[in-house]
Amino acid sequence: MLVSSNVTMQFGSKPLFENISVKFGGGNRYGLIGANGSGKSTFMKILGGD
Repeated sequence: MLVSSNVTMQFGSKPLFENISVKFGGGNRYGLIGANGSGKSTFMKILGGD
């Protein structure tokens, strides 16, 4: 299980996302979809501790 609470990311003064909380249960598959440049890879890097 992976739990993350109140994640916020911005580039300079431009917010990418604010106060995102997620909970991923074990034994499940999840997908992350969104437009190009919407912060999908950045969000995954943050969850991975990068």
